[in-house]
Amino acid sequence: MSMESQNRAAGSARSFDVICAGEALWDLTEAGGVLFGRSASLRFKPGGGAVNAALALAQGGLCVGLATALTDDTFGRTFLGKIAAAGIDVGGVVLAPRYGGLLRVEGIAGARTVVSTREGEVPITVPPGWTSTVLLLSGLSPVLARAAALCKAARAARRQGTLVVVDVNARWHLWVGQDQRAIRSVLREADVVRCSAADLEVLRADAATVRGWLRPAAVLVLSNGAGDAWATGTSGEIALAPRGIGALRPKGAGDVFTAAICAELSRAGHAGEGRSDLWERALQRGHAAVMAQASVR
Repeated sequence: MSMESQNRAAGSARSFDVICAGEALWDLTEAGGVLFGRSASLRFKPGGGAVNAALALAQGGLCVGLATALTDDTFGRTFLGKIAAAGIDVGGVVLAPRYGGLLRVEGIAGARTVVSTREGEVPITVPPGWTSTVLLLSGLSPVLARAAALCKAARAARRQGTLVVVDVNARWHLWVGQDQRAIRSVLREADVVRCSAADLEVLRADAATVRGWLRPAAVLVLSNGAGDAWATGTSGEIALAPRGIGALRPKGAGDVFTAAICAELSRAGHAGEGRSDLWERALQRGHAAVMAQASVR
């Protein structure tokens, strides 16, 4: 798909259950040969952040649009084709020229995820005319152009009555030595923010600090390294996810967990902290999705 054809597609009015916007990551898997000193061959598959969440939502039967940026090369176009083949509308995906820079392989939960260290990447933009019940913004960055683009998308969505969900998904390679203030404007637009213990560590913040960055009516969903998760409002805990998931945290579990919450919010059409029944269902659905993913690996 050329840049010109994508721009034409982006101008069309489209309505979705969920729009996923954010950085595109891909998983590095092993399949024979030699890789990192072991017998393996280099193989990539779509995964991580907005892409992983979009795939999980599409597999659940929801109508999903994706807004992200890929490199305009053989790999980027192949990656795009795989996402489209999963039933995701890719009219919001931009194919941009490859910039000079480095690719970094990060070890996450025993897996390897390839991320770019470049700061000159195209900011994520939700196409004009796209609407949804839920907008998921995945992967916050201290790079001002990215943060500004996500903030603009969140404000536009809220004006349309869309629920804005932010999955912090903070990456070490972006946040080393950076100022947290770059993302506060984005968080201030959110109805729901999901933040893991790892995210808090990367941001050098605690839960109370993040809570203070949000609007009073926003819901903060927290999770810890043991796999426990809970939703909080201004008055304290709203709902607690079932215990017992423990160390069962497959690669991409956080994205799948967030996607399941977005699916529940899409059906409900609201995210108020006063509805503990909604949040109990949402957290239960999230943990069930993670368990189901783990059972097939």
